[in-house]
Amino acid sequence: MTFPVRSGAHRERVRHVPHVAQEQIIWFFLSDWSLTVLLVFLCVSVFVVRPLAGLGLDGHLIASLVFTVMLVSGIVTVARSRRTALVFTVITLVAVTLHWGRFLVYGDRWLGLDATSSVFACGTLAAMVLAQVFREGPITNQRIQGAIAAYLLVALMFAASYTWIDLHVPNAFSGNPAINLQHDPMQRFIYFSFVTLTTVGYGDITPVTPIACSMAMLEAVLGQLFPAVLLARLVSMELYHRQRRFDSEQAKLDREALARELARELRDESR
Repeated sequence: MTFPVRSGAHRERVRHVPHVAQEQIIWFFLSDWSLTVLLVFLCVSVFVVRPLAGLGLDGHLIASLVFTVMLVSGIVTVARSRRTALVFTVITLVAVTLHWGRFLVYGDRWLGLDATSSVFACGTLAAMVLAQVFREGPITNQRIQGAIAAYLLVALMFAASYTWIDLHVPNAFSGNPAINLQHDPMQRFIYFSFVTLTTVGYGDITPVTPIACSMAMLEAVLGQLFPAVLLARLVSMELYHRQRRFDSEQAKLDREALARELARELRDESR
């Protein structure tokens, strides 16, 4: 049996394939598409985990896994800047360590630390995502999805804040069950946070103490201002980019017209 002889060029192409795939993966995560990935994990964390828990699955375990993957995808999202990625990587490592330490070993003894680290992690990631959304350039669908992801991160940040308040301030909220190991209090306050952020206010969970009321009012104000300011900013950026693109194309047409005019004058002089 004879085997075909591989030429040097063929072997070079084979070696080049993994490098091309690696470059494409790096390009994907450094582009605006990483914002879409982050939004997907956020939607799973917010809108899918609770129904799965209601079906009898271990909602706390699923929430912990999704929370970890969400923060890791956040590292990839902000990887455009090494310094920013390094800062958020440290925050993510602390948050993930405290979260899994509470889930696996220490229980509610680490609930306050877990909530505090989640506040910093979600708040920092939201700020970094907004910085990427508002950087110079055209407004793409991925940037709009990044803005939605930042909105969800704000709600998660306030949910962690309410968890910390409920733990340290007696009777801070009325209408919510007591904290226990079988039910993750963070998931309960995610619901309350979104109800407050969107100013729906069903009334099944109500802030009672001054710090809880102040936090709820702050979130309600942010929930109203965020979409208005965000839309105004995105529209102004898109109009500015379109104007710059029009000016660039107009300048190119002017240069081409000038070049044609000079060429015509040179032909006329040569005659």
